[in-house]
Amino acid sequence: MEKRSAVRKLRKVRKGTQSCWECKRRKIRCSFATPRSSICDGCKSRGTRCIGQEYEDGMAQESALSGQRNRGGSFLREVVHQDNCGPESVAPQIGRDLDESGSSTACTLNPSPNPENTDLENITRALILEWPKESDLDLILGIPVGASTLLHGLICRPYAELFAENILSPQDVLQPPLEVIHPVLVARKLLLLATFLQSIPLAAAEKLAGMSSHYLTVMSHVFNAATRLVTSNDDLITTLEGIECVMMESMYLNNAGNLRRAWLANRRAMGIAQMMRLHVNATSQPNITLEKETRDRIDPKYMWFRLVVSDRYLSLMLGLPQGTVENSFAESQMLDKCTPLERMERMESVAASLILRRDNKERIDLLSTHKIDTMLRDAAALMPPRWWLADTKLTSLSGDDTEALQESVRLTAQFAHYHLLAQLHLPYILLRSSKELNYDYNKTIAANSSREVLTRFVAYRSSSSTPAYCRGIDFISFIASVTLCLAHMQAMNSQAVGPTCATFQSLQHQRLSDRGLLEVTLEIMETMASENNDAVARKISSILRPLLNIESNSLQGGCYHISASPDTDAREPQPVGDFGEATNGVSIHIPHFGTIKIEHRTTLTGQSSADPQIPTLIDSNSVVAMDHSTGGKDNTTRLAEHEYTAQEPLGMDWQAATSFLEARAPLHLNEGLIGPATAGPRGESLPVPSLGVELDDWVLQGVDLALFNSLTTGDFNFMS
Repeated sequence: MEKRSAVRKLRKVRKGTQSCWECKRRKIRCSFATPRSSICDGCKSRGTRCIGQEYEDGMAQESALSGQRNRGGSFLREVVHQDNCGPESVAPQIGRDLDESGSSTACTLNPSPNPENTDLENITRALILEWPKESDLDLILGIPVGASTLLHGLICRPYAELFAENILSPQDVLQPPLEVIHPVLVARKLLLLATFLQSIPLAAAEKLAGMSSHYLTVMSHVFNAATRLVTSNDDLITTLEGIECVMMESMYLNNAGNLRRAWLANRRAMGIAQMMRLHVNATSQPNITLEKETRDRIDPKYMWFRLVVSDRYLSLMLGLPQGTVENSFAESQMLDKCTPLERMERMESVAASLILRRDNKERIDLLSTHKIDTMLRDAAALMPPRWWLADTKLTSLSGDDTEALQESVRLTAQFAHYHLLAQLHLPYILLRSSKELNYDYNKTIAANSSREVLTRFVAYRSSSSTPAYCRGIDFISFIASVTLCLAHMQAMNSQAVGPTCATFQSLQHQRLSDRGLLEVTLEIMETMASENNDAVARKISSILRPLLNIESNSLQGGCYHISASPDTDAREPQPVGDFGEATNGVSIHIPHFGTIKIEHRTTLTGQSSADPQIPTLIDSNSVVAMDHSTGGKDNTTRLAEHEYTAQEPLGMDWQAATSFLEARAPLHLNEGLIGPATAGPRGESLPVPSLGVELDDWVLQGVDLALFNSLTTGDFNFMS
C-alpha cells in the first residue's frame, strides 16, 4: 500500500478515545494548551510526534500535524494520567480505561528531565480550568454567606489566636489560584469554593441566575476535580495542607448528608496524620508543609485533635468503631494551656470515646454511664452560665467578623454537648424502672437534652440570616425529636407501673410545650422538603409525623406494641398513611435491615413472657399505616414468629461504613442467634449495603439504625 493511501486510511477507535499513540504508551491522556492545539502538551515537552490513534501507529507525521483534531470533553478528563512504570508518577488514574484496546501496553521510561514537576504542573492546570470565570465568581461572592462557613470543623489552632485576628472574608479567601503553585494548594481553594457554594441558601440562589453554569453544577465540578486529582492521591497529601484538604472533603460530604463517605474520608485523613506522627509530635519534622504560611493557620497538635473529634462524632452517628482510643490531647499538661472552651471540647471528646466504648461492651452499664455523666457535667461547668443561653435570633451568624465566628463556635459546641448527653442516656429511655433499678434520672436527662437540641434547632432553622450548611444539625435534631417523643410516651406509660416512676411522671407537665416544639420541628422539616427539595428533611418528616400521631393517640389511652422483623423482601417505598382513629399502627421498612412495626393493642393481658417486645421505632425508607381489619391478623401472626428478644443490643457484623449495627453485641431471635454473617431468622443472609448505595436509596445513611439500635434494650409497650 502506498504511503499516501496509508495516510488517508483512518482506524476505527473506541468512542471517547482521547490519547495519542505516545501518551497511550505511557498510559496517560493528552492535554492541550488550547482546545484547537494539534500537538498535546506531553509530546511538546518530550519532543515526540503527536499522532492520534485514528491513524496507524508510525504513519506519516504530516497526517497528524496537517489539521486540528476535534477533541471534545473537559480538560480535566484529558489531563488525568498516571505512569505505572516508576514511583515518579504522582497523578491519580481516574475516569480512563486501563487500556483503550483492551490489552495492557508496555511501559516506557519518560525521558523528560523532571517528569514529576511536569505532572504536577498538568494537575495544577487541570484544577485551575475548573475555577469559575471572573463574572461568575463576582456573582457567587455577592451572596451573603458568613466567613465562619469556610472554617466549620476546620479550626486547627487555638481559639485565642484565631479570635484575636481579623477574620478573612470570602472575597479574600476565594481569590483565583495562581498557575505556579502546588496542586494541593489549588485543590484547597476549590474545596473552599465548593463549601461556600454548598452553604448558599436556596432563597438566595435566584441571584446566581446570570452564571454561565448553574451554581450547583460548578459546586459539583470543583469538588470532583479536587477529590479526584488531589485528595485521592496518597503521594500528594502527605503534608498539613494535604490533610486539610481531606478534612474539607469530609466536611463537605458530612454537610451533604453522606455521613458514611465523610466517615471514610476523615478516617483516611487520620491514617495519614498518624503516619506523619501528628498524634505524637510533628513540630520538628521537616517538609511537613508546602508553604510556611500554613503554620499560621494549622497547629499539628490541634489538627490531630480536630480529626479525632470528627471521627468520634461520625462514629456515634453511624455506630461505627472509633479510630483511636488515645486521648493525649486531654492530658493535664495539655489542658493547662487551653482556654475554658477548648478544655470543654477536649473533655467532651473523651466522653464521646467512653460512650463508644461502653456501647461496644454493655450499653446498660449504670456505673460507666454515671462516670461519663459526671465528666460531661464538669465539662459544662467550665463555661459561664450566660454562655449556655439559647439565642433565639442568631443574627450574628451571617457576618464576616470575629463575633460571627465566636457565635458559630458557641452554637456548635452547645449542639455537641446536648447531643452527647442524649446519646449517653438514650439506651435507658424505654427501660422499665423497678425498685431495684430506677432509670428515671437517665430518662429525664435524655428528655431535657433533646429539648435543648430542638430549641436551638428551631432558632437556627427559623432564622433567615443563618447559612444553610451543617447537615449534622438536622440528624442530631432527628434523634432528639424521636427521643423526646418517646420520653413522653414513657411518662404516660409509667402511670400504670407504680410509684417507682413518680419522678419521671413529672415530665407530663412539660408535654404541651414539648409537643409544640416537636410540631414546629416537623413544620420546619416539611418546609425544607417542599421548598428546597431536601431528601433528608423529607425522610425525617415521614418518620416524625406518624410518630407524633402515635404519641397523641397514646395520650388518649392507646397501647402500642413495637417489634422488628428481618423481612428482606424488596418493596417500593409507600406513602405515609392517614393516622386517624381507625389506624392501628405503622410499618416501617429499613433498607438492608428489615421492618419495624408499631402495632396498636387494646390490652397487655395474657401476654406471654416468651413473647418480648423490641423497643425499636421508626424507619427510613417507607412508613406505612396499617389497618388490622384488612389482613392485620395474618400479619401479626407472622410477625410474632420473628420477634426479637431485647436482652442484648441489636447488632450484626456489617461491613465498615454501612450502618450503626457495627461494634454491637448480637441480638437473639426467638428461633436462634443472628450470627456474624448478617444472617436472618432462618439462617438466610441479609443483603449488605455498600458505599455505592445512593443517597436517594438511603438518605439517612444509617443514622436511623443508630437510633433504633440504641433503643433495643428492654421490652416495651406504649400504654396510658
